[in-house]
Amino acid sequence: MLIPLFNYEAYRIIMESSFVFKGKDYLYFPDGCNFYTLYRTTRKINTFSELEYIAEKFIHLNSDFDVDKMKMLFNGLSDRGSGHIIRTYSQNRVEDMIDRVHSRRKLPYCARKRKIVFNPSKMMDRKTKMKIVGVVIGRRNRPSIDDINSAIEELWLDKDKITISKVASKLNKTRHLVRWYFDQDKLDQFKVLNLEIKEENEMAKAIEAIDSLIEGGNKLKMRSLKQITSIRNYSLLKRAVNRYHEKI
Repeated sequence: MLIPLFNYEAYRIIMESSFVFKGKDYLYFPDGCNFYTLYRTTRKINTFSELEYIAEKFIHLNSDFDVDKMKMLFNGLSDRGSGHIIRTYSQNRVEDMIDRVHSRRKLPYCARKRKIVFNPSKMMDRKTKMKIVGVVIGRRNRPSIDDINSAIEELWLDKDKITISKVASKLNKTRHLVRWYFDQDKLDQFKVLNLEIKEENEMAKAIEAIDSLIEGGNKLKMRSLKQITSIRNYSLLKRAVNRYHEKI
């Protein structure tokens, strides 16, 4: 499920890259095209750098948007009460970042180019879309190593556990077609990456718990922190405390 980061109807925000379909159900780009979106998955924004990346996409999609109104929207987004982010950032820090992004107008990084873009005005379920992808791109067309690496990188950036099934889903391919890439060396590498992803997600939970403690007027003590989290790794909790203080 995709969750909008902003009230796009109230502020007339362009939420995704736009294309001219001329009545077509979809567009096909053999070499792929950049596609940006201001929706998120169930995963919340974990870091300030992620928030800045969203700002880069926002100004790329809405180049004429009023900067003061943009600051107001991002101050709301960067508040933990919005439900989109794991911790609150100060208004000055957020507004300085918006000024920087607005003046720089950097082309945002695109994790994976899209070869097929479906017309949002056409109602099609996932099964129908997958059939179209199969016909246009070819069911037996193996993804390139670059395609697979891009899908893995996207999972890593989302801090989502890397599995063969998830890589296949990112590429709109069958599990069988990507399984050949996952030899034992790669599977061993992914065990290490998935452990790091697990630790990063636990770190995010710990930082959110630290925020909750401090906002509640409590002193930051390891005993209190352990009581409100399921994390028992003292070393990880200590690193979370250090990271929290570094970002204040």
